[in-house]
Amino acid sequence: MDKTIIGVNSRIYQQANTGIPYFIKSLYENLLKKSDYEYIFFQTNNNKSLGETRIIKAADKSFLYPLFDLFLINKLIKKEGINIFHGASNIIPFFKKKNVRYIVTIHDLSFKIFPENHSKLFNLYYNLGTARSVKNAEVIVSVSENTKRDILKFYNVPENKIKVIHLGVNEIFFKRNKKTRLIKSKYFLSITTHPKRKNIYSVIEAFSKNKDLKDLKYVIAGYMPEEQLELLKNKIEELGLKGRVILFGYAKEEDLINLYQNAEFFIYPSFYEGFGFPVLESMACKCPVITSNNSSLIEITPNKKWLVNPYDLKDISNKMSNLIKLKNKEKEKLINLNYNFSKKFSWDKTAKEYSKLFKDLK
Repeated sequence: MDKTIIGVNSRIYQQANTGIPYFIKSLYENLLKKSDYEYIFFQTNNNKSLGETRIIKAADKSFLYPLFDLFLINKLIKKEGINIFHGASNIIPFFKKKNVRYIVTIHDLSFKIFPENHSKLFNLYYNLGTARSVKNAEVIVSVSENTKRDILKFYNVPENKIKVIHLGVNEIFFKRNKKTRLIKSKYFLSITTHPKRKNIYSVIEAFSKNKDLKDLKYVIAGYMPEEQLELLKNKIEELGLKGRVILFGYAKEEDLINLYQNAEFFIYPSFYEGFGFPVLESMACKCPVITSNNSSLIEITPNKKWLVNPYDLKDISNKMSNLIKLKNKEKEKLINLNYNFSKKFSWDKTAKEYSKLFKDLK
């Protein structure tokens, strides 16, 4: 019997290893260990690849990505004899091929909820592409219950067409990093690629006025575009925090674990998340967490006491003070609760659920 061939739009995997690229890498590294199916990945270049990869180099310009995702990719689907196609980031081709079954993974609908955070072109592409994709796909995978609610709110699709499959935490985050501390001072931590969207400015402002945190540094890790980095530096200087805020930059997985494991606490008061990798990663690293009382973040926080209103500076400041003053016994209890909760999320589990989806679609 011929093996089922699964085609994957892995174009976004070519980008920095955060968010959706990290999802594609983690999911398919797990699936490729099994020999149930044949996988072929479709991209616009081959500078990073997961397995058998086919490319259309002519589309390797950012303004041509929508053309690749919506139309050009169909040439590869036809040529490779794909049975099941996975749109790993909100989008499947505009026109369906006969005898091909389609799955689309929806990570979030930020372009609907916070359109001001994206360019007009980005919003236009994802509005049109996602609407068509959720209509045409046989199965819509949502990464959280919250994203499922958003899909039902904005699109007229049957609820039974949506399958919630949570993402995982890499096993490496559960292992103790024995390397020397990267940051010698006592500090608390945030991870961001977009300071405004992740609400880093509110944390900086609260930090500047909070006397309980006067002996701590604030470490901000994550890749940021140059323009956003400059704006963040200006804000730090304006608030007189130069020397107290450390901009670490992009952290490789090993460095990220070191930062999590040695931080006094991790704060992630984002305005909206489709899932929220850093929250679970920090829990796996036994770092206490403060995060927002919105979107999917409620789903992945077992102790609701440490949720904050991201629009309330006083709430953010008070929660940071309360956590730093927490007695050792209570802190240990919180760490263990979070740690055990984070163990429920594994890439092996996520991969098994996708494998079952592929089987059911055959």
